[in-house]
Amino acid sequence: MRQHSMMNAPRTTQAQNVLNRIEILKDKVSGLMKNIEANIIEGNMDEGLRNLGKISDALNNIYDMVGDFTFCIDKLEKKVNELEQEIKILKDEVNKMKFFSIYGDWVRTFMNEVIMKLGGGERWRLAKNGLQYLSNNMVLTKEEQKCVEDLKKILEDKDIRMDTKDLKLLQEVRNKSNGMFHKNNQGLKEAEMKLQEPVPKDIMIYKPPLKKALNAIKKWRPL
Repeated sequence: MRQHSMMNAPRTTQAQNVLNRIEILKDKVSGLMKNIEANIIEGNMDEGLRNLGKISDALNNIYDMVGDFTFCIDKLEKKVNELEQEIKILKDEVNKMKFFSIYGDWVRTFMNEVIMKLGGGERWRLAKNGLQYLSNNMVLTKEEQKCVEDLKKILEDKDIRMDTKDLKLLQEVRNKSNGMFHKNNQGLKEAEMKLQEPVPKDIMIYKPPLKKALNAIKKWRPL
C-alpha cells in the first residue's frame, strides 16, 4: 500500500504543478486585461496590442498545459482500464479452476456409476476405444460394437437423455480438474443449485452435460 502511494506521489505532484501554473497564468491574464483597459483609456494602442499579444501567448500556454494534463489523465485511465481487464481475466481463471475442481469430482462419481452399469473397467475400455475408432471411421470388433451400444443405452435413458457428445464434455471437465486441489464438501442438491450461477462464457458448454450427470447420479444412487 505504501509503495502504491509512493508511485502515485510524483503523478499527483505533477498534476498539482500544472494546476498551479495555470492559476499563475490566469492571474497574469487578468493583470494584462486591466493593463489593456488602461491602454485604451490612455489611447496607447501600441502598448494595448503588445499586451493583447501577451494574453494570446498566455492563453496558448494554458491550452498546451491543459492538453498535457488531459493526455496524462487519458494515459492513466487507459492503465486503469487495462488493470481492470487483467483483474477480470484473473477472476475468470479463478472461477474456472473452482468450477472444474468442484464438478470434476461429480464427473468421477458419474463415470464410476457408468462403468459399473456397463459391466466393469474392461468393457468401459472397449467402449471408449470403440468411440475413438468410430470418430476415425474405423471398423469395430464385435465386442467393441456391443460395448458402445450398451454404453449408448445407458446414456440415452429416458430420465437422463445423454449422448456420447455429452460424455466427451464430461471427460474434458474431469481432465481439466486433474492435478487441482479438491475439497468438494457440496451435496448433490447444492451442486445442482450452483450450476445455475453465472460462469465464464467459455465453460458454459459444460453446464448441460453436468446437469444430466447430476440427474443420473440422483437416479442411480438415491439419497
